[in-house]
Amino acid sequence: MKSKNMLYQAEEFKDLREIMQNAIKKYADHKAFIIKNKQEEKEKYKVVTYEQFGIEINALGSSLMKRGLKNKRIAIISPNRYEWVLSYFAIINGTGIVIPLDKGLPENEILSLLQRSNADAIIFDEKYASIMKQIQEKKETKIKHFICMEEQKEFQSLPTLIKEGKELLQQGYEDFIKADIHEEEMQVILFTSGTTSTSKAVMLSHKNIASNIYALSMAEKVYDTDVNLAFLPFHHTFGSTGLFFFLSKRCNQCIL
Repeated sequence: MKSKNMLYQAEEFKDLREIMQNAIKKYADHKAFIIKNKQEEKEKYKVVTYEQFGIEINALGSSLMKRGLKNKRIAIISPNRYEWVLSYFAIINGTGIVIPLDKGLPENEILSLLQRSNADAIIFDEKYASIMKQIQEKKETKIKHFICMEEQKEFQSLPTLIKEGKELLQQGYEDFIKADIHEEEMQVILFTSGTTSTSKAVMLSHKNIASNIYALSMAEKVYDTDVNLAFLPFHHTFGSTGLFFFLSKRCNQCIL
């Protein structure tokens, strides 16, 4: 039965893992992401299906947990890209607490927020490699795991972790897949833009974000033929929640 404020029928989920598992199960063969390929010698666009996305979430999450990052705080910094979304779900869906950082921060602010959030690990785009090297050498943070989204000689890499995670899953490792989700506990630490003073930390839970997606589903009609051009910054709640909403509706996410 529809409530007075419900324009469209919607299914309510308690947490983000439940939302994504439902989407992956229902839309397995459909396109989840359309990604512009940076390497000219390859195809212009790469497609990731919902099923592939689900496999890589479980693989990366398993690898992070195997490295001792269960219940740890893991930061992400990069421009909008598929690996950002993958990392976010691999952290929040069973591993630990995610800390999305503004991609435009200067080095001193990145260091400050990593210290203030007590981050244990960070996943980053290769453009931040030199900054991460300096932070690593200064040893002024708790971070023990520096994970680059591309293959790097100096850091752990996301492709390697995903490969190792797939091997763990094949061997029967289920710690990540079966991890408990406590939907009302803090799982996200966001930092405000700090327009009036030092940026402030905001704590969010699975329930906070899942309830927003439910509200959007009741108010906005989205079709599975729609394409979402994902250009709003993912580290902002508005940008990431909108992305998750479109993923829950079988829309294609086009990341340029």
